[in-house]
Amino acid sequence: MGTDTCSILLATDLSARGDRALDRAIDIARQRRCKLVVLHVIEESPLIERLMARNREADMEAAERALRDIVGEVDVPMELVLETGNPVEAIQRTARSRQCDLIVTGVARDETLGRLLLGSTVEKLARESTLPILIVKKRPHRPYRQVVAATDFSEGARQAMNAARAFFPDAQMTLFHAYPTLKADPDQDEIEAAKRAAERLADGFIANNLPQAGQPGTRLVLQHGMPEGAVPDYVRHHPADLLVVGTHGLTGLLRTAIGSVAERLIYLTPCDALIVRTMEH
Repeated sequence: MGTDTCSILLATDLSARGDRALDRAIDIARQRRCKLVVLHVIEESPLIERLMARNREADMEAAERALRDIVGEVDVPMELVLETGNPVEAIQRTARSRQCDLIVTGVARDETLGRLLLGSTVEKLARESTLPILIVKKRPHRPYRQVVAATDFSEGARQAMNAARAFFPDAQMTLFHAYPTLKADPDQDEIEAAKRAAERLADGFIANNLPQAGQPGTRLVLQHGMPEGAVPDYVRHHPADLLVVGTHGLTGLLRTAIGSVAERLIYLTPCDALIVRTMEH
């Protein structure tokens, strides 16, 4: 992931509620010394298409003014892209054409419904995008220092861990694995057996993927339970700036059904989330 050619893409609605994601994207671009591409997508309709064709220059100027009002003066190179059409397709198309290696987006909670505004776009993007997606929830006060990577010791977990390390090399990483038992009400022997099996998996994963396992910045936590319960509980009770989750597109953790494991983790944890799609070798 070279910082000399790659850019970061921020997908934003240019509203005040999107400034958390914007601030984080600027911070990451500054750290990586790369360009920030800011994409604003207007959803397609025949009327909007006609108006955009007629007033594209004026719309670009208005969008740029809105962006500058939110951003102010910044010390990173920035390009504004204004698109119409399907937001997910526009985001992926722009990311490809601008050689972006990370997509940043923000969410705002509708308190009455408990749903994430822009949720459908973010969820669809997470299923379809081959690029890592950073979902920003919190106002950034500092670079990410404490990263929790939810792991099942799979190839997808390895790729997610490596992506997080590449983007945020200075953060301390905790590999968190929740090991379930077959029975809902297991006895102590069954829990111990599940823990030993998890330890064997962890040992193999660390031996193959962390040759400097003793290096500062990586720790392993094993905890009994289901991931969607144990991971949010751990994040709430320990310092965590970012949760990292690997997915397998349509066939893995993040499936088309709302309420899949990765989606529940994103909804239930208060911190920002990095979603990394597993790429087949």
